[in-house]
Amino acid sequence: MELYSIEMRDVKSPAGSLRAEQAAVTTRRILDAARRGFGDAGYAATTLREIASEAGVAVQTVYAVFGSKANILRALRDSVVTDPAASEAYAAALAATDLDEALGLFARSIRLRWEAGHDIVMINVSAAAADPEIRAEVAAANAMRSGGIARLARRLGELERSLDPRRVEALLDALTLTSVYEQLVAHHGWSSDDYEAWLAGALRRDIRDSTVRSRAPARPTGPPPVAVRPTATSQSLGHEIER
Repeated sequence: MELYSIEMRDVKSPAGSLRAEQAAVTTRRILDAARRGFGDAGYAATTLREIASEAGVAVQTVYAVFGSKANILRALRDSVVTDPAASEAYAAALAATDLDEALGLFARSIRLRWEAGHDIVMINVSAAAADPEIRAEVAAANAMRSGGIARLARRLGELERSLDPRRVEALLDALTLTSVYEQLVAHHGWSSDDYEAWLAGALRRDIRDSTVRSRAPARPTGPPPVAVRPTATSQSLGHEIER
């Protein structure tokens, strides 16, 4: 029975397969049209009718596929959050046994995610400012990002015990913000390869600098430290200073 069921699942009628392909193409056209519209005019100002016109489908088709403009935005957001190539690189970073390798793989995962959807992130940020429901959903997505960064920071701490975990987490967060990718690539004309190389180098340098700081605090180069002791007779100054 099990073999029979498997065989039946693998058999697809040509008509059914064609319908599935057509549905996938229609969905993709709607998403691409909405992405352009949201990016150019803004989420709030873009109507479903305009999306349908740009996609070359009837507005009823947009309703049938997504039901609402908010659902289109959710689908776009999910495409960034669940990007398979970026997720694979992040998983490889967690599995790495070398600090530099892990940071290089993490830089690649960030490059892949923002390369595929940095504009979608900015669209969501803009939409969240005007829509409380979207704001809550974006906050949940950001919490997922924070959780992933914290998990990687813990893994890096396992690879290098002297790392300051809070500093590492802060660096992983700040250096990989979408706005940094947007500034370097969209505004300054860097290629995605340039961005990935810069990010990997910055992460390795700054996180290893955290290791140096935690292992050996810098020695003072000036005169010896001053000892400060309270005195009962000098209330105006409060302290007596001795060498």
